[in-house]
Amino acid sequence: MIDSEKINETKNLKESYGTLSEEELKKTSILLSRVFKKNLKIQWKKEFSPSFLDWLYNKNPNGKAITYNVFDNENIIAHFSLVPITITYNKKNFKSALSVLTAVDEKYRGLYLFYRIANKTFELAKSMGFKFIIGVANDISAELFVKSFQFKSISPLEVKVGLNAFQKKNYAFPNFKIFWNNETLSWRLNNPRFKYQIYESKKEFKIYNNNYKIFNIDMGSFSKEEYSFLIDHKNKANFNFLPFSIWIGLDDYSTKKLFSFNLPNFLKPSALNFIIKDLTSKKIEIEKKDIKFNLIDFDIF
Repeated sequence: MIDSEKINETKNLKESYGTLSEEELKKTSILLSRVFKKNLKIQWKKEFSPSFLDWLYNKNPNGKAITYNVFDNENIIAHFSLVPITITYNKKNFKSALSVLTAVDEKYRGLYLFYRIANKTFELAKSMGFKFIIGVANDISAELFVKSFQFKSISPLEVKVGLNAFQKKNYAFPNFKIFWNNETLSWRLNNPRFKYQIYESKKEFKIYNNNYKIFNIDMGSFSKEEYSFLIDHKNKANFNFLPFSIWIGLDDYSTKKLFSFNLPNFLKPSALNFIIKDLTSKKIEIEKKDIKFNLIDFDIF
């Protein structure tokens, strides 16, 4: 039940949506860096910088992000954002969005700000012709998205660890995946937060993030036939072999190679759950087996 008295407490707060100005990017950076302070330490990063937010929200070839902010005086105290993507579903492309950085200042929680601005952002996305909204959420957030916004929680992302590259069981075309082309993948690889490295095998390019210095994060693989342009990115970086590789996502990967294994549940951090909402239908037929989702499809890594 929504508390009307709590809603009334927000009447004097101002809201805005649309492209963020340089000043708003700085204020959003302050909010996000404060709210996600623990996550940033794990990634050995100090902040979500204004330059990163400008890249993520304004430079995306798929279009500018849909952002919604709440202000108290001059400070941003709540933020919700959707980044445009293209999803291939049953071999057709659909204008869609990835739910990315969402935050409410700790002092303003309990006022239903998140509920309000999330609903308004989804309504705006629907009016702009978006079909799917996807995201990755921890257990608490996933439950909130399911109960409050009619998302479907598909599955926790799988986590695999090994001394070897992970091998696909087969190369069948997935029913549901994020579509990448030369322009969008080149933009993705220019993420100012990280430097990516590309390893070339016989059939594919593998993209790694080795920011953590001890292990490579397997961001996903792309066939050499379809993504031959990645050779240009490969030539710009030297690949470093680190002791371990970690893969996180949903895909048809096997760990039956020597020194590779599925990470046991008790060793995993809070689960990262793949969630989805179809803005054009109340019923979602998509299942885990249909989906290909790698960390290259996610904004945080």
